[in-house]
Amino acid sequence: MHFSTSNILSSLLLVSSAVATPVAILEDRDIEGRAVPVGQAIFKCTVPGTIALTFDDGPYAYTQKCLNLLKDAGMRATFFVNGQNVDTITNRAPAIQRIMTEGHQLGSHTWSHPYLTQLNEAQVRTQMLQLENTLLQMTGKIPTYMRPPYFDYNQQTLNIMGSLGYKVIHASIDTLDWQWHEPNNFQQAVEKFRTELNAGGSISLTHDIHYGTVNYILPELIKIVKNRGLRAVTVGECLGDPVANWYRGARTSTPPPAQNPPSNGGGNIGPGGACGGNNRYNCASGQCCSQYGYCGTTTEYCGAGCQPLFGRCN
Repeated sequence: MHFSTSNILSSLLLVSSAVATPVAILEDRDIEGRAVPVGQAIFKCTVPGTIALTFDDGPYAYTQKCLNLLKDAGMRATFFVNGQNVDTITNRAPAIQRIMTEGHQLGSHTWSHPYLTQLNEAQVRTQMLQLENTLLQMTGKIPTYMRPPYFDYNQQTLNIMGSLGYKVIHASIDTLDWQWHEPNNFQQAVEKFRTELNAGGSISLTHDIHYGTVNYILPELIKIVKNRGLRAVTVGECLGDPVANWYRGARTSTPPPAQNPPSNGGGNIGPGGACGGNNRYNCASGQCCSQYGYCGTTTEYCGAGCQPLFGRCN
């Protein structure tokens, strides 16, 4: 997460302006026993006895070795990938394929790893949608989980991610492996993992782009996890989210109705804040159904593209 960004795509999407309304940060107790929310930062697992190992910034030259180690250990992990960071994602198609076929989870880390709070709304959306389009071509799926580069986000960022239907994943164990991955200092990353695990952390951050992370640090983390009797699973599994919710297909907007029916008129309320689509889910009372098929109350949901058939619109 420490690498500099590449140039933002010059062709920006035309979208409505965001309104930065307060968005709560969820603790693990707030989401246990309910659908995983979109547009709210999540720090911890909710399923007892689990830990989520996550890898950012790839895929890269060491991702295949990372996958080999996880496979040998019988562990699953989550990979938050970039489109263009230390490498171009299409150059690493075999690694992406293995992530998908070997039971791991693929998440978005934006196209080019920018500081999202330094971008306007159109640029943030372009970062997300550009990677979506590429992953759709590569895998036939779009992730519903993302992690902001550098953990850099604000209220507007969360609102935008919510309107796009993304579950925003932070971490409660940050190994700082980007700083400590050399033979003479990698044990500091291992000890930081151990210390924050002891303090109750359950979603860890590492980077599969570093030789030392994969070859020195990861084997030690695997030993610690096994010695604790924990199950290393994907973020989705550690949050109790069914696999079917980890991805979506191509974005399609539901055509507006010929006339405005009453808000929330009769359909089932969708899981995880979903609305519209083939299942024609409704939002809860008072919420808007955004053009991307998720419920909320800010301008991103209630403004341009809002679907009044499935929720109110301004």
